[in-house]
Amino acid sequence: MNEKVSQSDPRSERRFIFTIILALTLFGILMIYESSSIYAFRITADHAYFLKRQFIFFLLGLGLFFLFLLPDIESLAKYNKEFLILTAFFLIVVLFTGRSAGGAKRWFYFGNFSFQPSEMLKISFLLYCAEYFRRKGNLIRNFKLGLLPLGFVLGLICFLLILEPDLGGVIFWIIWVFLSLFFIRAKKRHLFLIISLGLAASFFLIIFEPYRFRRISAYLNPFADSQGAGFQLVQSQIAYGTGGIWGVGLGEGKQKLFFLPAAHTDFIFSIIAEELGLFGSLGVLFAFFLLFKKMVNIAKGANDEFKRNILWGIIFIFFLEVIINIGVSCGLFPTKGLPLPFVSYGGSSLVVHYILLGLFFNASREDQRVMCNV
Repeated sequence: MNEKVSQSDPRSERRFIFTIILALTLFGILMIYESSSIYAFRITADHAYFLKRQFIFFLLGLGLFFLFLLPDIESLAKYNKEFLILTAFFLIVVLFTGRSAGGAKRWFYFGNFSFQPSEMLKISFLLYCAEYFRRKGNLIRNFKLGLLPLGFVLGLICFLLILEPDLGGVIFWIIWVFLSLFFIRAKKRHLFLIISLGLAASFFLIIFEPYRFRRISAYLNPFADSQGAGFQLVQSQIAYGTGGIWGVGLGEGKQKLFFLPAAHTDFIFSIIAEELGLFGSLGVLFAFFLLFKKMVNIAKGANDEFKRNILWGIIFIFFLEVIINIGVSCGLFPTKGLPLPFVSYGGSSLVVHYILLGLFFNASREDQRVMCNV
């Protein structure tokens, strides 16, 4: 007699996740073209400049996705410290050899292509923490033996990010560590200490940097300086208001016509809201909801502690990026240069996200054979 399977098939879940990711990426490439074609023609005389580049990054990311399906996940755990040290090295080198853009040194440039080394933290720091939590076990609840060493590493990373400067990146990783420690049931007073120190450090970093203070002021009341610090938020709100329920139509948006800065990167969701309206925006949100639902289903079934830490760590990275990006475009959070995963333009981001997806599929396999079904 045939019995119904009570649990979902992990392979089926992975295929569904891969399909959603591909759909989001291709939709993102379309919206990148819609939001950047005029700007691209102005600076390069090629309407499809950003579309072509994003498609190249997509192919590269897809290749690396399949590459990261191959290694035994435990072999990556053995070199977690080396990966993190290498990332820290690049974060130091970029301060001296990186090209300044927007008042920050965050990118290496290789001809017409650039790479942001801080994106590597999503791989190296993830692997380090996943192995650290497994190695420490219950000692993670001990402040001196468990929390303090991790706090030192996190502090070093935050220090290097501040030098770029990238306060948003600092806040991102503090929240990510908080979520990770909450998940493994660290002591509540330790979690409170992390948040308190993070808030205190952020407060002083904002107070002593005028441009950061202006950004916070613009967040609280963007219309008070609608032509200055609040310009992006005001233009983003106009995009939402113009789009309404049904949107103005694909390709018919006006905010991309040099009104909304970073329309194809950090504020692409605003263009989606303008051109596709409320229902189009909800469609994108629903796609991410299904993605997270399937990823959580897989993470819940993981038995190995290191793999489980990898799975949940990747979920937290994607979740924070979605919440922060959309929250910024809606005016819920202060402006932070963070792309919408798989949708916004950005080579470093897209490639790293596909590597993370490869790690997620690798860590969720039932066995560690060389080939696995996607």
